[in-house]
Amino acid sequence: MKKKILASILAAGMVASLAACGGGAASSGGDSAAASSAAEATSEAAAEDAAADDAAAEDAGSEDSETDIMYTKADIEAAGDGLGDWEADYDMPTAGDEAFTWGYIDMGFKDTFTTKIRNTFKYYCELNFPNVKINEGDGEMDPNRQLQLAENFITQGVDAIILDPTDADGCLGIVELCQEAKMPLVLVNAIVHTDAMNNGIGFVGSDNYYAGQLEAEWIIANVDDSETVNMCYQRGQEGYDHTELRQKGVFETLDKAGFNYDLKAVLISDYMRDKAMNNAEDWTNSFGEDIKVIPCCNDESAMGTLQAYQAAGLADGVDILGIDANQDALQEVKKGNLACTVFQNGLAQAKWAAASAYDACVNGTVETKGVDVPFELVDATNIDDYL
Repeated sequence: MKKKILASILAAGMVASLAACGGGAASSGGDSAAASSAAEATSEAAAEDAAADDAAAEDAGSEDSETDIMYTKADIEAAGDGLGDWEADYDMPTAGDEAFTWGYIDMGFKDTFTTKIRNTFKYYCELNFPNVKINEGDGEMDPNRQLQLAENFITQGVDAIILDPTDADGCLGIVELCQEAKMPLVLVNAIVHTDAMNNGIGFVGSDNYYAGQLEAEWIIANVDDSETVNMCYQRGQEGYDHTELRQKGVFETLDKAGFNYDLKAVLISDYMRDKAMNNAEDWTNSFGEDIKVIPCCNDESAMGTLQAYQAAGLADGVDILGIDANQDALQEVKKGNLACTVFQNGLAQAKWAAASAYDACVNGTVETKGVDVPFELVDATNIDDYL
């Protein structure tokens, strides 16, 4: 499939004269031992939390079909064979013999899309950077937990940290911690509000405003607004930068185009299917068949919305839009039950997050590189390209 060339690598110098936080812990034998014990406990707990997920990923990868927790092994293997057209401006580092250990801090093991990125990241590294050991941590959708994991990984002496941030503001402490420890840090999938992002700390992910914009462009092109179009919106969890950007992308684009709509309700789904279903059940009860379009913050929310409207017998009268291009959502687009989804290339995010971390390690630098991975609209006209 063709992709737009939207990517650019941005890297610059970081502050280099800060003291390492690990040294402070090491100054007291008791504190050091306690920190080491906590780090070991965290590592063991993370390993236990990930065990079922790893087994599921292994089962999924053994099939020649993509799942919501991992891309196919064939696709991941192909990603290591060369660069796609939008990737042409990037340099992929070559694996050497030196061994490295990385700490990967997931947003939360219960999150479908971030789990997919993490599992894909692990298998991509297994194939292309076999000299890297990856320790995983479940952020539990909690920035404080993610900070604790970062502290433990630094205490363990990892060579780089990859972070899928839970909160754009709440994770600032992790950035500052890594800067103080002179620890290479790569942000994947979600950003942190810091001047250091793409100015020493690379962000590998996608423009979430553009994802919302693509949803709006589909609405403008496909929905008749000669009469006012009643809409509701499923909003993501508060605290996420992409929650705000995706919603702005939708409604600012509609407003700029002069689209004739009335936004009847915005409810928070927290990116979760069950909460989105509850929201949509409220709408079916409150508005009946009056709602004609429901853009959603992600596919899980779109699927929950669809299930509620199907249960109410109202699904045929509403266009529901999602973001992520999860496999179950793609199947519903194919069936005509979802209007569209927006493909977020988690495979490319995993691939280039690994490349960014590895590049910093082999070059002995704390600076990491960022990659802008483009979103792509998926609807009835091109669905077969994504299945």
